Amino acid sequence: MGDSPKGKRIIYEVDGGFVMLDLRTHSNTISIGAEISGMKNAPTWFNPLGEGYITGANHFFKQGFGTGGQSGIFDFRKSTNRKSLNYPNEEAWSYDSFMMTGLIAPNGDTLSIGAYEQADFIQRSSVYNRPRRKGLNDSKFGKEEVFFEAGFATENIPLKDEFIKLPDLFIYYGNQPFGAMQNLAWSISEQNQARRDTRTNYFWSSFQDFRTSFSYKYLLEQLQVLDEINPPIPLTTIHVGSGYCIPGDWLNNGEGWPKSMDVVAREIFSRRYRAGIYVAPFVVHEKSRTFRNHPRWLLKDNEDNPIVMDQDVEGKLYALDGNLEDVKDYIEKVFRKFHEIGFTYYEIDRLDWGLQESSDPLKSKKGKSSVQVLRSVMDIIRKAVGAGSFITANRTPYSPLIGYVDAVRIDKDQGWKWEEQTTEHIIEESYNTQYFNNVFWQNDPDVVFLRDYKSDFTLDEQKSIALWVAFMGGSVGISDNFKTMGGDKLQLWRFLEPSTRPQSALLPFWGNNVINKVAVRRYKKVKAWSVLILNDTDSVVTESYLLSDLIGLKEAWVFVWEPGFSLGLGKPTRISVTLGSHESKLYFISETKENPSLDLNISGNDFSEEMDTK
Repeated sequence: MGDSPKGKRIIYEVDGGFVMLDLRTHSNTISIGAEISGMKNAPTWFNPLGEGYITGANHFFKQGFGTGGQSGIFDFRKSTNRKSLNYPNEEAWSYDSFMMTGLIAPNGDTLSIGAYEQADFIQRSSVYNRPRRKGLNDSKFGKEEVFFEAGFATENIPLKDEFIKLPDLFIYYGNQPFGAMQNLAWSISEQNQARRDTRTNYFWSSFQDFRTSFSYKYLLEQLQVLDEINPPIPLTTIHVGSGYCIPGDWLNNGEGWPKSMDVVAREIFSRRYRAGIYVAPFVVHEKSRTFRNHPRWLLKDNEDNPIVMDQDVEGKLYALDGNLEDVKDYIEKVFRKFHEIGFTYYEIDRLDWGLQESSDPLKSKKGKSSVQVLRSVMDIIRKAVGAGSFITANRTPYSPLIGYVDAVRIDKDQGWKWEEQTTEHIIEESYNTQYFNNVFWQNDPDVVFLRDYKSDFTLDEQKSIALWVAFMGGSVGISDNFKTMGGDKLQLWRFLEPSTRPQSALLPFWGNNVINKVAVRRYKKVKAWSVLILNDTDSVVTESYLLSDLIGLKEAWVFVWEPGFSLGLGKPTRISVTLGSHESKLYFISETKENPSLDLNISGNDFSEEMDTK
């Protein structure tokens, strides 16, 4: 151990090489760096920080790997059963967190841990316990300890010159969890040149209404309906979802579509919308021409058998091997063609199929990590569609995509009724990943449902989901047929229109012991705030919140707020509310006594002014 230009250095001699750890202090953080030398191959995993004994923290923030999470703040489990001496009653547990992790004390003090650099390896941290017994016959319970480790999936890749420098792990401190996590997220965003300045997406998509039965005829009907709505709805994007072709044959249209998609793109962009298209670049159906004509392109196991990844009602689905140059050329051809004919919005799906660990038993052994392979494909896609195109990624790992995409679906598709595994999970993921919304990209929690068909949501549930999605400040989408939408529903959809520039809601009680979901937005132009309170539980909930905790002022003028309506509640110091299951309430809070404008929308913009400028 000694000093170095990088701080304090510890050198370990291990079998076949050396490991060097560098400990550094910075103005607002500390870091741990690592170098491995003298080895032909990297280990499968390497943890510069290992078996760290946790003290002072009683819960942790776990970031999910990608779309679907699971993310959130969790208590350290107490797994030792002290009521019985039967063996074994202790439960050893371990939870993995990716890209960023938080250790949180009872008073809210937080350490956030993660790496700035995300271009080469998956970063994983683990929180785990080690229960003990002691005495004859294991008759006494020992101390149950909780540990922490953090490192990288180095995947046993070959090392050039028998050397590798791993990304530094940074440790931030904050006095509350949301700020500590977001401060680290901003540093990661800067390092990876995140695309966070794109216009907020306000879009219509075919998928949740038509699924794979959507056709060119239905597209023209929907465009005609939008043409006739006055005043016009200022959508940014019209998106053609899956079903226009057999997966894998993206440039060969199926029944119900013109021979070439250039006609489709022209019909959309001629109306000043972004023309959007669905592509799953790694997905190949067994009935596709690509599957029949290019069997060598398929991802295979070490016995040369194509790996079945999934199946639909028509047959099996396979993955293309992103490590092959012919596959990369094909993917480039697809996206370049779509860009040439006028598509400027892309939903790219199943990117998790493009992240295959080099240490897995695959026929195509790579000299690169799985992250490097996926990012090489993303680099091809981004160059093919141009810097000005908007990309939404779906069913994807998170960290490799920072800097390539404009929005990411944070969870599975919304269902047609309120269920724990769909709606509740989407809201929970939206809440727990809000710290990186408009930091890495726009979070996309899937479309809202305002329709009266193919929906079992109550009116309160529809309104709650719609307000929550728009209030968070990420992408806002819908799949409903505007022809069947009544006046009240259309007014609500207009109310949800986002700002041109990304604006994120704040979560004043993130990590605190409150039941409802509470979010706050600031409207500087009108010297006001809005507060959305959502009860996503199955019970009636009554809670009270100090205005000082919500907006930083002891008192202000409070109004119940709905599209085109407001009701004054005076100038209280707190808001008390009782909400039924899945019910929400929106408040407008002002420094002045003025009600919100009848034309003010949820982003703080005046609708009539917006129409004058479009």
